[in-house]
Formats: sequence, structure tokens, C-alpha cells
Amino acid sequence: MDDRSTDGTCQLWILRHAEARPEPPSGGRDRDRPLTERGRRDAAALGARLTADSPPLGTSGLTLPEVALVSAAVRTVETAGLVCGGLGERLRTDTYVSLYSAEPETVLAYVQEVEGDPRSVLVVGHNPTVSHLAFELLAAASPGREHLGAHGLSTCSLAVVDLPIGTWEEAAEASGTLVGLFAPPY
Repeated sequence: MDDRSTDGTCQLWILRHAEARPEPPSGGRDRDRPLTERGRRDAAALGARLTADSPPLGTSGLTLPEVALVSAAVRTVETAGLVCGGLGERLRTDTYVSLYSAEPETVLAYVQEVEGDPRSVLVVGHNPTVSHLAFELLAAASPGREHLGAHGLSTCSLAVVDLPIGTWEEAAEASGTLVGLFAPPY
């Protein structure tokens, strides 16, 4: 079943994980770093805004994600859980070890493989990958592109991009429009 609207666009939500501890737990690896208290607070606040505001984040044109693609690192899994917890069963979450060190092209390949034709997909990942992905998806004339290119995504920041596509297989660089850029405090 095709859940997309008839306007021929899909929305990609690109979220950088919330603030994480600078060092892994004793004996751990970088991917084992958990969120800080601030990181948990920011992610929980974003999650609360997603379920409390109508339209989401007070911005018309946003469609809540139906699928989340999440890096398997502790900080991204924790961020996704806090942000998406209130969305309940409407959101399918797929976690991938390979997204931890993925380049933007690899993340885009995962997006292109999303099944079930959801209207909106969320990616929760790491910098610099998520900032580069958001920037590279935007058409040259998209408002906000220069700002995103200069500043990237800070921790727990979200870029929402409209893509003029009928299926996720068609997702391509330099084709999107920035619908919104959101950052803490939420």
C-alpha cells in the first residue's frame, strides 16, 4: 500500500545524535559512548514536541516518520529511543552497525532500499555524515542550504528535506528542498 500523499514528494528527516559522553565506558569503544544528561534531556524534549505539537514541531508540511534507520552505536540508539518513543507502533525502527562509520552515499543507499513506501523516513546518525548528507541532498537554490553547509548539524539537531520522488529508490543528491532545520532547546 502506498502511504505517500499524491503530491509526489517524500520526506527525509536527518537527525544527529544527542550529546554523548566524550569518553567510552572503561574498556569500551567509541561506539559505546552513552548520552550525557543534557543529551537525554534534548532528545526527550524533541520527542515530546513531536507528539505534542500539531503540526509536528509547529511547522506545516511535516509528516511524522514511519521508518527510522538508526546507527547501532549506543548514543544513536538512545537518541532514537527518546525521540521516537512517543510515536509508538506507527514507527518501524531498523538498526544497522554499518551506519556507524558510513559515508553519506552509503546512508543514501540505505534510504533508497526502504520498503513499504512510507511517506517519511528518519535517519539517526553521526557527524560529519549526517550534515554532509543533508547538505548534499539539497538543490543548489534551496533556502537554508548555505547555512547548513557553513554550520552543519549540532548535537540533537534535525534537518527535514522534501524530495521530489515517487519511491525511495529515486532519492538523489541535489534534488531536495529544506522544509525545516531544528535544534535544541526544544
